[in-house]
Amino acid sequence: MKKSTEAILFFLLLFSFNSVYSIIPDREYIRTPDSVKWAYQQLDIHTKDGFRLNTWIYEAKPEKDRDTVLILAYPDAGNMSYFVYHAAILANAGYTVVTFDYRGFGKSQDFEIQKEFLYYKEFAWDLEAVVETISKEIPNKKLGIWAMSMGTTIASRAYPQIKNQIDFIIGEGFVTDPDGIVGYYKEQGKEILLPEDSSEFKKSLESIDCPLLILTASNDKVTTHDSALKLQQKLGTNCSIIRYEGDHLTGFQVDYDNMGFGGWFVGQIDRFLGEE
Repeated sequence: MKKSTEAILFFLLLFSFNSVYSIIPDREYIRTPDSVKWAYQQLDIHTKDGFRLNTWIYEAKPEKDRDTVLILAYPDAGNMSYFVYHAAILANAGYTVVTFDYRGFGKSQDFEIQKEFLYYKEFAWDLEAVVETISKEIPNKKLGIWAMSMGTTIASRAYPQIKNQIDFIIGEGFVTDPDGIVGYYKEQGKEILLPEDSSEFKKSLESIDCPLLILTASNDKVTTHDSALKLQQKLGTNCSIIRYEGDHLTGFQVDYDNMGFGGWFVGQIDRFLGEE
């Protein structure tokens, strides 16, 4: 894609996702994979409690196919169409990418959402359903979660149920301390609610024993580099951390002038997975 188009997209996304920790679903798609001329499959997936989720599967570029699937658990605003360019860039690098909409987002089934919640545990059920289905639909490939901001809470909360089906997690803007986030925003005059006792989340988070890559932003005042280091101390050597200069969820913009949109980010994934 042209650099001017990438830049416009980036600033739109930056504006949307830096107003973090308000769940703001968008029911309309702003683009689809075929709008960037990428081959994909649409799939309906049903959760254990009967919700229908809309899912897109981006085919990996055949000549670069890395036999690896990335399932995106995105942040708390928009829907999966906001990440078409991100997914296509990773698919062009050889990764099969699966995106899905949480219940109440995009074209997935209706679900009443209160925007003040940090996350919904039902979103973890959505991820569990996607992992279970994709592990059967696309067997014999490495399977991992690519999570962003709120999506990292979903990946962590789902981990005890999906641990035997996934091989790794990649998280940007990784949530490690829900109580700390609630306290931070309370000082800013904003109310954030937790859907459950934070001990449930922490138990799931600290059970992660698969390879985990955390990308932290230098200017992120909530999901900070220091909070990631504290988690690393608990999880041990399976947890790797890379810090970049930038704001919350701007990993795709790092070294944009030299590597283009997503170039640096893809390189970090390649190295983490031993693909270089």
